[in-house]
Amino acid sequence: MRIAVVGAGGVGGCIGGLLTKAGNDVWLIARGEHLKAMQTNGLRLVRPGGEFTVPVNATGDPAEIGLVDLVLFTVKTMQNRQIITSLRPLVGPKTSVLTLQNGVESHEQLGAVLGSQCVLPGAYWASSYIKSPGVIVESIEARISFGELDDAESLRALDIRKVLRDAGIETELSPDPMEVLWRKFIVLSSAAGMTSAAQTRMSELLKFPDARKMFCDAMAEALIVGLTRGINLPDNLVQESLAYMDGLPDFQNSMHSDYENGRPTELDALSGAVVRLGKQVGVPTPVHRFLYSILLPHKDGIPDPD
Repeated sequence: MRIAVVGAGGVGGCIGGLLTKAGNDVWLIARGEHLKAMQTNGLRLVRPGGEFTVPVNATGDPAEIGLVDLVLFTVKTMQNRQIITSLRPLVGPKTSVLTLQNGVESHEQLGAVLGSQCVLPGAYWASSYIKSPGVIVESIEARISFGELDDAESLRALDIRKVLRDAGIETELSPDPMEVLWRKFIVLSSAAGMTSAAQTRMSELLKFPDARKMFCDAMAEALIVGLTRGINLPDNLVQESLAYMDGLPDFQNSMHSDYENGRPTELDALSGAVVRLGKQVGVPTPVHRFLYSILLPHKDGIPDPD
């Protein structure tokens, strides 16, 4: 399969490296020193079970690639406005666009520009990051869930699942991808907001009873927003998600890392979206409003003094 990975950072680079190793015709779209390193030395992927280096096709310009069968959209959400329109040279009548971004609005943004018929919403669970230019470390192995918006089990979705599974990526085809997106969103928006505000990893934060309660309250707010918007979610999701977080190894979510390093963040797509979507359906979201307010001053990163 001919595949373009748009945003070959921690998430996209990990998936792209595995797909390349499996023999697919993959193009990685990246920028800066990371792009230069991949073009010169290939991509090195360090995983719990070992590591490997593969030569990759890498570019900063989607127009150099031409039409592909599949676009994997893995850029950070704050880049959407300038990136989505640049995808047009990749997308033809038979192209599928699988978005694995955080948040719950990506598929709508892509569909508005590229056409909703080509877009598949999906969610990605893992922990992977760029250790140095051209080197990606995956500490929690990737898992993907995606599906068609109309609940159909289409041939294209089955083909995509097979390609991902053949590359060693655990992949589920969901009959209700919006339920999957919201399950992740409810946990991630709450965890990312709290750890970024506290500058403390979740495993440490959850040792404090007041922090555990605030985390649960934040998840409950997002859950009520989702239920009010008609998303099919279980009533016990907060308790289920807390138990899941308790069972994870120590890790740092990407928004916390971005705040810690003064980089632009996905605040608008996470706590900001809980507040915004809650307002649309008349659901109060005081915890997320608080998190959004105190994180807002550095949402776009800290300017380099030089």
